[in-house]
Amino acid sequence: ALLDRIIDVLSTFEAIGLSQLYQFWLYVRVEHPNLRGPEPHHQEMMRQAYARTIPRPSRLQRDVSAALSRLGWTHEFEYVTVEGVSLDMAHPTSKHAVEVDGPS
Repeated sequence: ALLDRIIDVLSTFEAIGLSQLYQFWLYVRVEHPNLRGPEPHHQEMMRQAYARTIPRPSRLQRDVSAALSRLGWTHEFEYVTVEGVSLDMAHPTSKHAVEVDGPS
């Protein structure tokens, strides 16, 4: 019911709202895989809004990435998954990622 109501008003959302809805939808897909979701074109509209969000890595993030590289962990910085999720650092083949939570 809530998801249906959100979909009804989807066209009234600006990019930031669509981006946040996409993050919510990713969570719902994982936690409730049998729940009927938005139509594919609505999912794509939200995903595109999310993908347009420009990552702004912090100095701490860059420092952590450099330290991990010095330790020999090869990774991609600001790796974007197929779903459009930006991970601070990732090694896609092993499916390992590091997210840095700190000052912007």
